[in-house]
Parts: sequence; C-alpha cells; structure tokens
Amino acid sequence: MASKEKNNPFQEIIEEIIGSLKKRELENAEKLITVLVSMDIDTPEPHNLFGILSEIKGKDDSARKHYRAAYALDPTYKPACRNLERLVLGSQNHGFDYGGIEAREIR
Repeated sequence: MASKEKNNPFQEIIEEIIGSLKKRELENAEKLITVLVSMDIDTPEPHNLFGILSEIKGKDDSARKHYRAAYALDPTYKPACRNLERLVLGSQNHGFDYGGIEAREIR
C-alpha cells in the first residue's frame, strides 16, 4: 500500500485532484485519479475521488458505486462513508469529504 505521509507523490496527487475538483477542472481531475489508481489499486482514495467526480457530473449511480468500492477496500475510510451517507440521504448542504492526508491514519 502506498504510504500516506506528507510530501510523497501519492499524497501530492491527491491534493492536486482535490484542487482540480474544487475548481471544477474535471478533465484534469479525471486524468489524475487514473494516475492515482495506477500507483496503488488497493486504496480507497481514488474511488472516493471518482465518486465525487461522478457526483459533480450528475452521475449519482456511478458515485454510489465508487463510494461503495472505497468502503469495500477499507471500511475504516471515513470520507467514502460520509459521502455515501450524504448522497443517499440527500444532504447536499454538508458538501464533499475529499479525504486528504488527515482522512486515514498513516500505517
């Protein structure tokens, strides 16, 4: 599993993806998420971020699938759990949980 320490390439890409999603630079975000998957296929972060991207695009079914995939990879990964709950309950006022360095304990 990729290390989640500050200033590592995996985390730097996550932070860049979060910035792209917040600015609605969706093509860039999608490309970077694909890079993240190629770096470590067994982590929940890319699926959580794909879920957010899908929601922004109005593809809620796809978003639910990605959040569930993130949960299946790591049931302790809170951002995916919160995003899935928010999406299912329709609580749009809480915003996305992007994750980031503080989303999981460093293993």
